[in-house]
Parts: sequence; C-alpha cells; structure tokens
Amino acid sequence: MPRFLTRTHRPLATDRAGRWHRFGALPRRRVEEGVAFGSGLLAVYGLPGDLLFPAALVGFALFFRLVVAVPPRRGLFLGWIFGLGHFSLGLTWLYRTLHDLGGLPLPVALAMLFLLASVLALYPAIFGGLLPSLAPRPWLLPLVAPALWVVTEWLRGSLFTGFPWNLAGYMLTRWESMLQVADLGGVLLLSFVALLPSAVLAWLFTPGVGRTARMAAPLLPVLLWGVVFLYGEWRLVEVAEEGAGLGPPVRVGLVQGNIPQHLKWEVSQQEETLERYLSLSASLTPPVDLVVWPETAIPFFVQASPESVERLTALSRQLRAPVLSGVPTADRREGGGWRFYNSVLMFTDEGGIRYRYDKRHLVPFGEFIPLRRWVPGTFHKFTEGTEDFTPGSGSPLLPWSLGGIGPLICFEAIFSEEVARVAASGARWLVNVTNDAWFGEKAKPQHLAMTRVRAVESRLPLIRVANTGISAAFDATGHLLGAIPSAVAGARVVEVPRGAGGSFFVTSARWWICVWLGLALLPGVVFVLSGGRRN
Repeated sequence: MPRFLTRTHRPLATDRAGRWHRFGALPRRRVEEGVAFGSGLLAVYGLPGDLLFPAALVGFALFFRLVVAVPPRRGLFLGWIFGLGHFSLGLTWLYRTLHDLGGLPLPVALAMLFLLASVLALYPAIFGGLLPSLAPRPWLLPLVAPALWVVTEWLRGSLFTGFPWNLAGYMLTRWESMLQVADLGGVLLLSFVALLPSAVLAWLFTPGVGRTARMAAPLLPVLLWGVVFLYGEWRLVEVAEEGAGLGPPVRVGLVQGNIPQHLKWEVSQQEETLERYLSLSASLTPPVDLVVWPETAIPFFVQASPESVERLTALSRQLRAPVLSGVPTADRREGGGWRFYNSVLMFTDEGGIRYRYDKRHLVPFGEFIPLRRWVPGTFHKFTEGTEDFTPGSGSPLLPWSLGGIGPLICFEAIFSEEVARVAASGARWLVNVTNDAWFGEKAKPQHLAMTRVRAVESRLPLIRVANTGISAAFDATGHLLGAIPSAVAGARVVEVPRGAGGSFFVTSARWWICVWLGLALLPGVVFVLSGGRRN
C-alpha cells in the first residue's frame, strides 16, 4: 500500500475513534444520572404509605452499585441526583401545604419543593462522595454502605434544626416483630437492618465476586433478619408481660374534630369549633381516665376567655378526667410586647388550667422564620398569624396521677433522640397532638408510622390525636390499639396498657452515632493502613 494512504488512514481512524469515545461517553454519563434519579424514585415506594419493600431494595441496590464504582467527585453528583428524585417524590405532599393552603402560586410552590429537595439531596451526595473511598474493595460494601447511609440520616435529623422525615428504617413498619429492635438502637438501627439486603445485592453484581461468595453472601442479611425477628418475637411477649404487671390499662378518650384547615382559624368558627369538641367529648363512654384533643384544637387564646375555661372545667368534672388540648398561648414580655407559644394545656375539675407545656422544636418557616433579625418584616411564616412562635423551656413533663405525660406537639414526635430525652425525664406516657390537615392524605400515614416507632424506642404507650386524622393509640410494642380514620369527626375510648419504659435506647441514644461512624469509617481505614489499595 502506498505510504501516503497509510499516513492519511491512521489519523482518520484515530480521529474517528476519538469522536466515538467522546460521543459514547456522554450518553453513558447521562444513563448513570438517569439510573441515579430513577433509583431515588424507586426507593420512595418502600416507605410508609406504600411499603413496597422489594421496590426500595432494588432502588437502593442500584444506587449503591452505581456510586461505589465511580470516582468520589462523580459519586457526589450521582448521590445528589438520587436525593433529588427521592425527596422530590417523597415530599410531594408539601405541594398542598404551599399551594392549596399556603396560597403560593403554582410555579413558586413547585420551585420551593424543588429547592427543599435539592438541599436535602446534599445528604445522599455526601454518601455518594464518600462511599468509593470508604469501600475500596467490593467485599466492604455490605458493611460500609448501610452504616454510611445511617450516618447521613443522623446528620439530616440533626443539622439546621433537623428534618428526619421518612428515614429508611420506616420501611420495616409493616412487620411488628422487626420493629422491636428499635428499643436497642432506635430507628437508625432499623435503617441499617433494612439497607443491608440492598448492599449485599449491590455487592453480588460487582465484577470480580467469586462463585462461592455469590452463594454465601445472601446468608448475611438472612442471618441478621432472622436474629432481629427472633429478638422481636421474644420482646413482644416480654413487654406484654411487663405491662400486665404494672396494673390495669387506662381508658383514654381520643377526640378528632376534623375541622377543615381553611376554616380552622376563622373567628366566626371559633364557637362552633369549641362546641364540636365539647360535644364529641361528652359522647365518650365512661369511665374515662384522660381525654386528648389535637394540636390547637382550641383555635384562640383561651387564657383570655374565662367562660371557655369554665366550660372545659365543667367537661372535666362531668367525665371525671383531665382534658389535654393543644392551644395557642401568649405571655407578656418584660418591657412590653408578647411572646406566643404553641402549647398543650391540661384542664381539670380542680381549677381550670392546671398544667402547660410549650412546644420546644418549632417548624422553620411554619412556626418561625430562621434568622429573623436579618429577614424583612414583610416576610411572614406560612401558617396563620404574623408573629413567630417562641420555643418553650422548662420541664417537658405534665404531671398526672397515673404517671408523668411526655407531650409531643406535631413533628416533635419524629425526633428519636429528643423523645428519648423526654422518656428519660420520667414520662410514663407519650401523647402526641398534631394537625396533619396541613400535609394532605399522603403524609398522614407517614407521620403516623414515625410516631409509632417512638413507642417502641422508649417502651412507653403513645397516644396520638390529629385534627383531621389519623388519631390512634399504641402500646409499648407499637401495636395499634385503636384508631379514628382520616377525614372524619369522631371520638372513641381506647384501653391503653401501661409501659415499663427504661429501654436501652433511651439510655444510649446519644452514643449510637459513634457506632455508625465506626462501622462506616474503620473497615476502609484498616484496609488501607494494612497495605491494601483501591480496586
């Protein structure tokens, strides 16, 4: 062949190959990003409201397999893409809060949902950026991936006031026996248990895994799940026997007014709202030991209405039981002005308002504006009223003749460590009052499931009452004792067994993050220090 043909052919071939490489690499990266986004969507379907665990198992497995095989910077971006899909779909109920009830235009509501999902996606991004370095060999993946994900969940629940909504551990709420291990390590231990099968599945599809390892690997999650199940079965029996030895169950009246959110704060509806709750409560079948109304069931400052206080006192006298209700309250500041609180008041036949608890963990933008001194005064929170609420202080307990009540207002019930501190302060009962009318039907079973796990973690009975549902009561094993379904007005008495409390998680909650950090960091560090290199 003539030399000029040889010389011209080679550059053409090289150029053609280069072009194929450039154009071939671009679709591959987009495919990776599509898989990351899709796996984030898929993982949502394992959470309360759907509880399709196989979908979540595959979603997390795809994500783990994807990011462990790429450089850290690429894993960081793919983790963010996963989180964007995961939180955009998982928090769609916020659209109703922002648009239908908050009054924001559709584009603004969607933009704010996207912004929130983008911020929360930073936690999966941290996971994606660290996993390739912390699991330098494929066989480290089953241990490191679930532990590292748990660390990012802990961060999400702790930083910037925290938002631990729909952690991976809540995927196990379908199985009551599996839930019982939460009294050892809380919902984060449930997250580790739930994600181990996904991590093992991701490892099985990693190149280089031998035939023997592929056959033996599934035994790891089977063994762990078997131990967790057997522990749960044992604890179900043990906790039931402990409760029976503490005395007879108490009869708690759940009262659900089902006041539509758009009418709840109308001044013209105040009397009708109070009358509805009084009438529903009066219909309870005696004897009753405690009556519970939802968050802000009384939608006005009852401190300034002696007549309303007297009517509640009369109800308490009629039922021979204290009435616990959510109420907005106000205290005068020294030097003028007012402080406003989201509170729970206990009304008794001994003298009206007997005890009070002020919500401590407020919702950013819903109950207060962060960094208020630097925000224009024209910018108000999304809920009714222009004034910010003030976080409460003082004792977290409400005294009661049958044992101290640990009150939890709205989303205070989704914070494991905070509820553990309430339980450690001497609570014998947990009472969650909430108004889930803000969140729509999709969020209600999610919030209920998270609240249920607090009963298991603390080994205390939990009574939950919501304005538009779902109101329910759980014993110390998280077993449902009775409920009022969503979107109906009703009242019912539920017999609630006593709980011993004092779980291992209550005493050790603050130290568990050390365990998860150790499991996430030590295997890779030890491997590198022992002379290993990245595969």
